[in-house]
Amino acid sequence: MKDINLYMQFGLGLIGWVYIMFKAGEWFTKTAFKQWDKRRKESRQQKAVNELYDAFELDKIDAASTVRLATKDNLVIMMYRTEGKP
Repeated sequence: MKDINLYMQFGLGLIGWVYIMFKAGEWFTKTAFKQWDKRRKESRQQKAVNELYDAFELDKIDAASTVRLATKDNLVIMMYRTEGKP
């Protein structure tokens, strides 16, 4: 009878330890994936800004040109106008 109680306590302790380790691993994995996804999204946004910069040659804006920005919530609209030069 004494041996059965010892085995039952050991088994219950082992089950508890495995459960705690599983939940800790689950939390760690979820946190790591959230950070990875956040970095991936920032990378996608930066790629989009770079493409916009290259597509409209924003590095060539000079003093004679006009740039206007309109923002609403997360939307940014940029208008670019040059004078002269047909």
